[in-house]
Amino acid sequence: MKVGASLIIITSIICFALAGYNLLIVASHPIKYRDEIVHYSNEFSLDPAIVASLINVESSYREQVISNKSAIGLMQIKLSTTEYLIDYYKLNETISSDELMNADKNLYFGCLYLRYLMNKFEDKYTALASYNAGETRVRVWLSDKQYSLDGITLSSIPYKETRDYIVKIKKNLKFYQKIY
Repeated sequence: MKVGASLIIITSIICFALAGYNLLIVASHPIKYRDEIVHYSNEFSLDPAIVASLINVESSYREQVISNKSAIGLMQIKLSTTEYLIDYYKLNETISSDELMNADKNLYFGCLYLRYLMNKFEDKYTALASYNAGETRVRVWLSDKQYSLDGITLSSIPYKETRDYIVKIKKNLKFYQKIY
């Protein structure tokens, strides 16, 4: 076999391998609800790449999913959380679990909740940790020098699920920042 033919074969193999890798990346990072994500991110002054990353980690972009902890839809928000937000922001609205399955409603309340948490915590990853572990729990961690040296950022996270959650968010963020 000539050197030129070998080079073509090797180049082809590399191209096919890279194409397969890119397909895997795209398959594991869906780009659904792009317009809605941008709309609600803008409405609540959020980075759409963060919202997209959170959705990927929370539900893998599955609209009709309910967790074993009763979190609903794309952004895996609990009905009790939406009811709290309605009361907190004095919204003239009611919502049911079925309505929360709707992508538009879910994105609205999920983004509203993320904005609420971003307002409560100075560090975005602390806010995201609270989206997973809960606001009260994260406040306890921030008050403990074992987990936070400055009371603002978490230097370590005691819950493996939340640690893994933040790692996944950061990993996804690298991909979604190229899209949004």
